[in-house]
Amino acid sequence: MHTKQTSSLKTSGFYSVLFTLLSVGCLHAAEPIVVKENGGWCWFQGKRAVGSDGKVFFTSISGDDHGDWNAGDLVVTELNLSSGETSHFCLHATLQRDDHAVAGLCLLADGRLLAVYGKHGNDHFQRSRITLRPGDISEWTQEQRFDAGAGYTYSNVYRLPGEDDRIYNFHRGRGFNPNCNFSDDGGSTWKYGWRLMQRTSADLSDDPRYTGMDGRRPYVCYASNGRDEIHFIATDDHPRAYDNSLYHGYYKAGNLLASDGTILAPPTAAGQPLKPRDFTEVFTGTAARVAWASDIEIDALGNPFIAFSVQVDGAAMRNRRGAGGMDHRDFYGRWDGSRWHVHEMAHAGTKLYSGEDDYTGLVALDPQDPNYVVISTNADPVSGMPLVSRTDGQRHWELFAGTTSDGGETWTWTALTKDSTQDQLRPVIPKTESDTRVILWTRGTLNSYTDYHLDIAALPVPR
Repeated sequence: MHTKQTSSLKTSGFYSVLFTLLSVGCLHAAEPIVVKENGGWCWFQGKRAVGSDGKVFFTSISGDDHGDWNAGDLVVTELNLSSGETSHFCLHATLQRDDHAVAGLCLLADGRLLAVYGKHGNDHFQRSRITLRPGDISEWTQEQRFDAGAGYTYSNVYRLPGEDDRIYNFHRGRGFNPNCNFSDDGGSTWKYGWRLMQRTSADLSDDPRYTGMDGRRPYVCYASNGRDEIHFIATDDHPRAYDNSLYHGYYKAGNLLASDGTILAPPTAAGQPLKPRDFTEVFTGTAARVAWASDIEIDALGNPFIAFSVQVDGAAMRNRRGAGGMDHRDFYGRWDGSRWHVHEMAHAGTKLYSGEDDYTGLVALDPQDPNYVVISTNADPVSGMPLVSRTDGQRHWELFAGTTSDGGETWTWTALTKDSTQDQLRPVIPKTESDTRVILWTRGTLNSYTDYHLDIAALPVPR
């Protein structure tokens, strides 16, 4: 394990971008800069980036050998928002060349940082490390392994002060389904908790919405209110396996609840787990409208707001892997305390690569502003026309900022990147104490989840 400090050139680079942006006061005044060479991430881990005391911490996993990193290196980066200085710590060298193996980060009550991670189902281990001091990633505890009882994938780590600081880690594990482990001592030791929901082969039998390919696992994104609730959105299954709908529920005080607060069941290790469809349906899927979760956050009133993608062109080809995925739409949903309001936001473009018809550039919600999103798309958000760069004549994924003043019914779009020579993908907006929004994303080439050449870029945007 090693630390790596960046050069002064990168330090001054981020600061100069920030200064220019705030001085000129317009989005196009800033240019994105690389804050971490050689890094990628998946989107079913949380949080990939967190803010504290004027810093942003984020996690990434190297896709190949460049930028002084080796393929599969799992790294945490610290970005100082005042000085622009960045530093990096390798949590686990050559863990796995797979973006599913990226960590979930959680700030502890004393300001130290907990990182939880694992491989892409290749072993049973939930791995974790904790910084020795608040706000300093230069030294960590030794890696701890906890046997999750089945192949382990995805880490979603949330601390609930309302439960005496119990920490939950939701992951895919037993039964190839979402489960949780928990810690009552700040992440030092762990115990198995319970299965959040269940999907089995029997659920697919004789179901006309099953495509006959793959299946048997919901996909879940999580968010916490920072006190006593953990919210989630879930699909029925993998989108190539099933004509997915999308559901919302949450955990609170030992119970699983629907969106309106109706108690559905207490989660117990021995009990009969709920099905995804037992939670509140937010979007109804069909062969012509297949949903996949992108992001979820909680607003200042404690209400969830969400983003998800929908494949709209594959109805005639649902039983042929790789045949569809040329037309996706990004959707936005918001719970007002009594019902869900769901609207199509934008054209999300085509699939990222063959074999995964439902992989899109993704949407990042701003945890501090439900009226602001960043999307990655290779189509004009409004017209759907292909985005062809005037620089190299190729079609690329670009970033757009979207704002709404009517709860998501209509959106105004502003290009954050334009005429790129590489793809701008998978944005993330961490919660910070700053009046500047920091957008992070992966930039480069993504051929598959195990074959990518990406860097992590950043752009500061005033709130």
